[in-house]
Amino acid sequence: MTEHDYPIGSPGLPWGAVEKAAWLAKQTIQRSYQQQVVSKIEKIRSQMAQQRSIEQYGELAYAPHSYPLWAIKSRNWQADKPTILITGGVHGYETSGVQGALRFVDSELENYAGAFNFIVAPCVSPWGYETVNRWNPLAVDPNRSFNAASSAQEAVNLMRYVNGLNVPVTAHIDLHETTDTDNSEFRPALAARDAIEQKAWDIPDGF
Repeated sequence: MTEHDYPIGSPGLPWGAVEKAAWLAKQTIQRSYQQQVVSKIEKIRSQMAQQRSIEQYGELAYAPHSYPLWAIKSRNWQADKPTILITGGVHGYETSGVQGALRFVDSELENYAGAFNFIVAPCVSPWGYETVNRWNPLAVDPNRSFNAASSAQEAVNLMRYVNGLNVPVTAHIDLHETTDTDNSEFRPALAARDAIEQKAWDIPDGF
């Protein structure tokens, strides 16, 4: 697929500020981060206070909304145990990563708490979750932005938080999935944004 397959931009030219603004103007809220994610974190806080610690590690201000960023940690932290980091919703539209991380905390984490410390960030990109997007409002992919020069606040906030804990992370499990909109929307948009031809995924929906 090429940039010709997408209605924004000019063939052969990567997007600039005008094209990114046009893309952003097309995005709409389709579901609620507060209702589908934060409410479940609050339930975990109220029902599992002895086993889980809930920490706000940042906030994203994407007008007209703000999105608090939450991490869930093992309450009985032990320095001699290996630490596991679990992240979901780095690509906000990948629903199963977000809900899977929350379900793990709710029903399975305790089965492994004797052997590991856990840090779980269930929804790294809440704006992407609400608008069902791979990118953030700046048309930046947070999953490609975990580096020192990052322009994605989703990545910056998480890196700052994890580094600030000053604990070695033994393993990082990042929860992703393939959606049926990858080939219909997101890869054509990527081709247009970067003016580079992209191949269609030969990956089944939900993989």
